[in-house]
Amino acid sequence: MAELPPLRRIVTGHEADGTAVVDSDTTLSAIDPRQTASPADVTDEERKMKAGGGFITIWKTDESPANIQGPWKDYHGSGAAIPLSSATGTTVRAVDMPPGMCSPMHRTVSLDFGVVLAGEVVLVLDGGREVIVRPGETVVQRGTIHAWHNRGKIMARVLFVLLPAEPVVINGEPLEKTQFGVN
Repeated sequence: MAELPPLRRIVTGHEADGTAVVDSDTTLSAIDPRQTASPADVTDEERKMKAGGGFITIWKTDESPANIQGPWKDYHGSGAAIPLSSATGTTVRAVDMPPGMCSPMHRTVSLDFGVVLAGEVVLVLDGGREVIVRPGETVVQRGTIHAWHNRGKIMARVLFVLLPAEPVVINGEPLEKTQFGVN
């Protein structure tokens, strides 16, 4: 199985006089999110997930609007468990999925944009609904319960941008986010 190349992340900033500079030029590799999760937080279903994929945390903010001035924190590879989404900030990550890998069904309280960069994934919704998503195609995920499945023969990479959102309310009751060993 062909591996996906590492991601290159270039972060810009400013000199004291306002001149634009490159603060960081780094290669990021996928990290299995179960490595940073507490063992009690990982379900039996998540333990069965096929190895070989992982998360690449490209950027995370703790507030919105984001503070884009001064020092910044590099969350990728920090060893800390990073929630799938944030109630106050933005999360940008790539997810690498080997053939056969399927995430657990989960819901985040966020507005998510998923863009398939390589391979092909199946968006699985409750009730057995499925949609095949190919390179260059985008899913706008609006708080629905879902899973991602790579049924292809090659690695898949999906870029996700997760923005804070209000919970979905059905019949006067908010739908809660689900637990996922990396929340």
